[in-house]
Amino acid sequence: MNIIDHLIERNLIQPPGWLRNNVHYTCLMGSIAYGCNTDTSDQDLYGFCIPPKDIIFPHLRGEIEGFGTKLPRFEQFQQHHVLDKSSGNEYDINIYNIVKYFQLILENNPNMVDSLFVPQRCILHISKIGGMLRDNRHMFLHKGSYFRLKSYAFSQLNKMNSKSIKKFVEICNKYELSYDIQSDDVVYNNSIPSEIKTELLLIIKEIDKSGKRTKRVKDIAKHGYDLKFAYNIIRLVNQCEQILMEHDLDLERNREQLKSIRRGEWSLDDITEYFHKKELILNKLYAESTLRHSPNEDDIKQLLLNCLEEHYQNLDGCIESKDKYKLAVYQIQEIVANSLKNSS
Repeated sequence: MNIIDHLIERNLIQPPGWLRNNVHYTCLMGSIAYGCNTDTSDQDLYGFCIPPKDIIFPHLRGEIEGFGTKLPRFEQFQQHHVLDKSSGNEYDINIYNIVKYFQLILENNPNMVDSLFVPQRCILHISKIGGMLRDNRHMFLHKGSYFRLKSYAFSQLNKMNSKSIKKFVEICNKYELSYDIQSDDVVYNNSIPSEIKTELLLIIKEIDKSGKRTKRVKDIAKHGYDLKFAYNIIRLVNQCEQILMEHDLDLERNREQLKSIRRGEWSLDDITEYFHKKELILNKLYAESTLRHSPNEDDIKQLLLNCLEEHYQNLDGCIESKDKYKLAVYQIQEIVANSLKNSS
């Protein structure tokens, strides 16, 4: 039994009824896949499923493109903090419609492309169709990853130096407040000036979006920067270099380097300097790389259709082949020509 079916059976998740037995690939992502996880690391579970045929091909349920109200589209099932007491694991789950999954990887989405390159130990379930996709994972890599990964690294660089959290630490230290302080405690604390209360409440609302305020705050208070964002910066530029140079992706190659960052052994200057040096290298590599410039959408679409055909057994009525289309056009032209001939 795959992990998703197991969680459904134990009533720990509530996806659409059809999803059970239609998940073809699930894997562990995040720090576990990169080989630098700790005992408190998340269990990020990613994968894809194949919905009923009329969800993939809406015209089969009578929809006309551009007309009327569209029925709901299934893109992904998502559920966080799923605690499986039988194993002691807590999961954050993302299971995608196969079409969306293909599209995100085709675009070299930084949060998705890794899922096809996780080490074998991170694959929790893989069907024949999942194997078809994983066996062809290299066809998705292209030079567009340079822009996606570098841009994401830039965003992590900005988040690493969170001014909000630094201000939060400063206020907490000044007024001897716990880093765990909640909004209600701020409101009823008479030792905090009213203008500071307003600022502090806004900061708490902002930084609590991650759900891990205490750890992030402690990291910044101790090291001067957020360790998780720091290791992501280094990981992303290293992965970009691998893709451009080797046309491949080994997620565990730099695990010892990433572990040292998570232990706080790098300074903020070390992280920043490494990023800017790699940025220059990546600019040169992008110009010289022999990797395909963009994805071959025709080949990837054919792989998607092969996967769907394997699942449904046939795609009759779902799509028209190019040959059938050409034949139909030829037949129409022949009818029109004969009609004109007979009327003259």
